[in-house]
Amino acid sequence: MKTPKRFLASLFPLLLALGACGGTCSRAKQTLAEEPAPPTGVAPVGTPPPPPTMSPAGWLKTDGNKILTAEGAPFHGRGANIQDTRGCNACTWEDPDPGEVIRRIDVLVSDWHANFLRLDMESYEKSEARQHYKNILDDENYLKDLQKIVAHVGSKKGVYMMLSLWHDPFHSPMGWPTKDTIREWEKLAAVFKDSPHVLFGLINEPERNEAGLLDDKVWKAMNDTVEAIRKVEGQGPHHLVAVQGTRQYARVLDYYTTHPITAGGGVNVVYETHVYDPATAFQARFIDPKKKIPVIIGEFGPVTDVAQMSLDDCKKMMEAAEANEVPYMAYTFHFRCPPNLLKDLSKQGCGVGMTLEPTDWGQALKDRLAKPW
Repeated sequence: MKTPKRFLASLFPLLLALGACGGTCSRAKQTLAEEPAPPTGVAPVGTPPPPPTMSPAGWLKTDGNKILTAEGAPFHGRGANIQDTRGCNACTWEDPDPGEVIRRIDVLVSDWHANFLRLDMESYEKSEARQHYKNILDDENYLKDLQKIVAHVGSKKGVYMMLSLWHDPFHSPMGWPTKDTIREWEKLAAVFKDSPHVLFGLINEPERNEAGLLDDKVWKAMNDTVEAIRKVEGQGPHHLVAVQGTRQYARVLDYYTTHPITAGGGVNVVYETHVYDPATAFQARFIDPKKKIPVIIGEFGPVTDVAQMSLDDCKKMMEAAEANEVPYMAYTFHFRCPPNLLKDLSKQGCGVGMTLEPTDWGQALKDRLAKPW
């Protein structure tokens, strides 16, 4: 979800109800005529990925619709989103503190037993009084902080982190990858080329396109980005790359089930959905797509205003995801970036050193992670 300005972004149900939204979603008011010129080319229909190659120790891989460890066991990844040093805009007003991010990771992994984390990378076009806000191409210190965080996660056996360009001025007006986000991924792919515990999540949530009329254009933007990453990786191991659902804020994976990504032979590509829906939608969101393609759930959590997903729905979703071998990451290990897993004990600050006490939503996730999968 997009909440860097400390409120929940409007999602598809609200768009249906109101036809538009404000704040960070103002881009949804555009008409199709205002959309950026679509890239050329469409996906070939039904192109299957080739058989998987052997993975070195620690590297995840795909095999058909499965995500496997290097040893060939199903990858049982469970955990949560965690904000970077910008902290969902709560920490941009003071010096960056990668140590605080690491402290929270330690709690999430050691105390909550998470082994799958989504690092939400956050940058802005303008300062607006922020102390740090630029992306990895324009802020070398920010990149170094990310390297510290990723290296720390790499010291934890069996723990994986997906880097996600969560809030980035280089996204297209509809949240798609662009030539500039490709430049970011080329740099990230080079920096983390030899990090087996790292996955790449291309963007956050493609917006609009409710009827799917632009699915082929979203596919092209995703495929081009994957291709750029594979060129950087060369003949070395290929990271898992997550491409997001083509519409309804990353919810819908249908197009990929008949048009899988083909860049790099389609190997080690996983398909990310965000689930903010009642249990009746789970079949369409991830159970049916998982029959054909490898699926991960990059976000989910209880919401009642701009979408409808209850705490009970979240519990049922975790059960269903595990039953269908779908790794998942809850949203979010924060206190002011709803839906929050942590109580806000920050006194309206950045939360450095605060007690990390779970909300009811956080306790539900923590209880689930305490059970074997």
